Amino acid sequence: MSLTHDQILQMAPDEASKKAGQQLANSAKWVEKYSHEKALWGDCQGSGSKPYKTIIDLQNLAFKCSCPSRKFPCKHGLGLLLLFASQEIAFSKQEALAEHVADWISKRDAKAENKDQKKEDKPIDEKAQQKRIEAREKKVDAGIEELRIWLKDVVRTGIMQVPQNPYQFNHNITTRMVDAQAGGLAAQLRKMNQINFFEEGWQIQLSRQLASVYFLTEAYQNKSHLDEMWQKELNTLIGWPTSKETVLEQTPVTDHWLIASKTYQEEANITTEKIWLYGYDHQQFALLLNFYAGNQLPQHIYNTGNTLHADLCFYPGVRPIRAIIKQQHALQPGFAELPGVSSLQTGLEQIADQLATQPFVVNIPFILSEMKIIFDKGSWYLQDQDQFIFSLSNSEEHCWDILAISKGTSFSCFVLYEYKQLHIHSVWLHQNFYFIQ
Repeated sequence: MSLTHDQILQMAPDEASKKAGQQLANSAKWVEKYSHEKALWGDCQGSGSKPYKTIIDLQNLAFKCSCPSRKFPCKHGLGLLLLFASQEIAFSKQEALAEHVADWISKRDAKAENKDQKKEDKPIDEKAQQKRIEAREKKVDAGIEELRIWLKDVVRTGIMQVPQNPYQFNHNITTRMVDAQAGGLAAQLRKMNQINFFEEGWQIQLSRQLASVYFLTEAYQNKSHLDEMWQKELNTLIGWPTSKETVLEQTPVTDHWLIASKTYQEEANITTEKIWLYGYDHQQFALLLNFYAGNQLPQHIYNTGNTLHADLCFYPGVRPIRAIIKQQHALQPGFAELPGVSSLQTGLEQIADQLATQPFVVNIPFILSEMKIIFDKGSWYLQDQDQFIFSLSNSEEHCWDILAISKGTSFSCFVLYEYKQLHIHSVWLHQNFYFIQ
């Protein structure tokens, strides 16, 4: 694996670790350092009598260190990888893994296999499972009835008073959806709180989201008239979970996936990680969703601009996009240029097609090419070669960054469409990849 200095620094959990890691990227700091096609390992002399033993799994890019740090990766892991990137010749090449390194990697593989095997071997009490499903259906149905009444009351009394108390107007009903085990509906209600009520046109955004939630409850109550795939889609949108085992039963899609975007969102001590992928061979998008509680750390490090060779299984739905990694083969540095849509008008037609098929979709991903970013009358836009423009939702700071990167010339980018705006997540030109958000 060949990673650049900047790509490695992207893995740092904070600025302090980044600085400390760079200081440890010094051959004199390491008593021993070895390399193998599957791993790196070395001993770093710290303040104690015994050196810290550091291991890096190059196949799945995972770190292990005997130091007491709770950061992931720690400064020793960053330092060892930075040193290898700059002075590979300083490492002693090994034909076989050291015993403690091979043991750690084999335990990681065995742990993943055992976890899946236990789930397969665990017997299912079908009667108890059916009772739980029926009980939840009653809770969800009761919650939806209350939500529909609330929605009608909001429309009846008007929305002009909402900006005076934007974080409280839907607090009670959101909490009620959580109690009713309709987490999907609760999430959609929370999105209303993210509307900028000081910006012109907030009424349209709020009305659209209120209507979308009501439309979803209407569809859910009449789902018996729809086909099986739509029923699964509506259950997911409402908040019914789909087990990992069910997803892994789907036929996997094997591809080399560009890691186009990675974002984090924190709420109520839960961190949601969203990783957007694009398959080179199948020209297909995929979304990996990971949830971490408290100080829980990610199991893998996926840096934007790199390529993941893996088998993905998609959650069943009308337009499947969320996926799970069934098997990871390799994580490769760098990316290849991607063909994208060069006409925003064509992009709009594709958006209309997707919304006609699945009207509840919120984020629609695109690869766009030959685009420019422009500033006009106080707002930022994306402009294609036909001078057609589309409004951007990126912050002003990020828009200036994109303009500085592109220097006013055309570039390719990964964007998400949401509520009549585009959000640029990454940009590439001259074979350089830049993550924006």
